[in-house]
Amino acid sequence: MSNNENIFKGDGNKAKLKFYTCKGSGECIKACPEKAISEGPQRMPSAVCLSSGKYEMLPGRAVIDESKCTGCGDCVPVCPNQAIEMSAVS
Repeated sequence: MSNNENIFKGDGNKAKLKFYTCKGSGECIKACPEKAISEGPQRMPSAVCLSSGKYEMLPGRAVIDESKCTGCGDCVPVCPNQAIEMSAVS
């Protein structure tokens, strides 16, 4: 069983992003029925040759609006990088 299959769902839980694990695949954005996840600003690649001036910006990392998140957990299993986990909110 993968980590993505063993998740907490429902009231009292919210999706939390593991920021540096997110690679911006966008799968969680498509999976969220509440539209609580959006794409953040594009980012620079970690290794870029500035002298050539040629590089492609990377997609933005996911941004989760906790006020819209219902804790359904639909975003967790679709993330190819396991960058989202459900956690209890107090």
